[in-house]
Amino acid sequence: MNRSLVGRVVAGVSLAYLGARAIVLLANALTQPSLRAAAGTATGTSRARARAGTGRGSSASPAPAERSGHASAPRVALLIPARDEEPTLRETLPGFLGQGADEVVVLDDESADATRAVAEAAGARVLRGAPRTEGWTGKNWACAQLAAAAAGHPEPPRPDDVLVFTDADVRWNPGALDALLVTMRASRADLLTVFPRQETRTLGERLITPLNDAVVLGSVPMALHGRRAPVVANGQVMAFTRAAYARVGGHVAVSGELVEDMRLAERMRAAGGRVVTVRGGSAIGVRMYDGYRSSVRGFAKSLLGLHHGSRALMLATSLLTVCVYTLPWVLPFLPGTGESRATGRILRLVRLMGLLDRTVSNLIAGRRRPLDLAEGLLGPMSPMLVLPVYALAGRRRVAWKGRAYEA
Repeated sequence: MNRSLVGRVVAGVSLAYLGARAIVLLANALTQPSLRAAAGTATGTSRARARAGTGRGSSASPAPAERSGHASAPRVALLIPARDEEPTLRETLPGFLGQGADEVVVLDDESADATRAVAEAAGARVLRGAPRTEGWTGKNWACAQLAAAAAGHPEPPRPDDVLVFTDADVRWNPGALDALLVTMRASRADLLTVFPRQETRTLGERLITPLNDAVVLGSVPMALHGRRAPVVANGQVMAFTRAAYARVGGHVAVSGELVEDMRLAERMRAAGGRVVTVRGGSAIGVRMYDGYRSSVRGFAKSLLGLHHGSRALMLATSLLTVCVYTLPWVLPFLPGTGESRATGRILRLVRLMGLLDRTVSNLIAGRRRPLDLAEGLLGPMSPMLVLPVYALAGRRRVAWKGRAYEA
């Protein structure tokens, strides 16, 4: 295969792929909700909750009638699985506790550090996690226990109670829970899942962590979730009505899944429930990893599951991204016959589109500082930077937080 033919293939594939992504990015920018938190502007059932403070674990717990004007208001529980999250919880727990939820429950999942002590000192309700049962992933086991604890509250549970599962490293800004509940109610969601705004503090984090947004925003039109488009969810924040959670079997039904968020969302839609995916906006952010190596390990544990267990599909995805983002820059240096004038024009166009792709994704996600936008320059290198993720994900066993799982 000579360079001219390679150039035509790369140009055609890249233009088609990036053109489709541009359409999806535009659709999501126009139609996907983004949470907006504003302290002091709580509305609806959460106005009194935001004014009075948190429920259990708070020094100012409102009576049911105070929260909504009548005694049978749905309850809201923030449920946080935590394993060795001592330094993280020191930063994020004040945000959880300041949301005005009826209760904030932290499950200490056999931590080796002071996770439990930090959570108790902050005022959260803390559960000691039971030893993990065979066949369960750690997070699913922790979330199942949290759901059971929320169901065991003295007040009778209601079908419209809201269970919000959120990771310990997620940062909830003032008014975030109000924004989530308002959006959940307005969209009539049975499951509302949030992609928090990415927070990056080091160069290593910037290399691949923000690609999470780029992949999601450019791959699936969120407005078509209720139809035939692939469903997308994020386990960092998942809010269920109690009835919907029970209807899909909760975390018990996905006990061994490493991408439990996607499987729960798929089950929800299959059961006729409404899945709504929103951006965290100014309300909810997250610092997922603290560097490049931790980003590689973190993404590797889920990558195979996101490809439905197919290593062949995973390989195809890797090759496609190399073709689209890297090869257009490499082709001029390959030996052989040069490309035609038309092919050259297309290759110049796809180089520009590849650079803009990540920048536009960051703009949509609300990451608009100069360094955030400059991440677009990493576009040609991104497929190479992600190769270690694919290599690690291709192994038969993956490790996370001191536990190993069969992939």
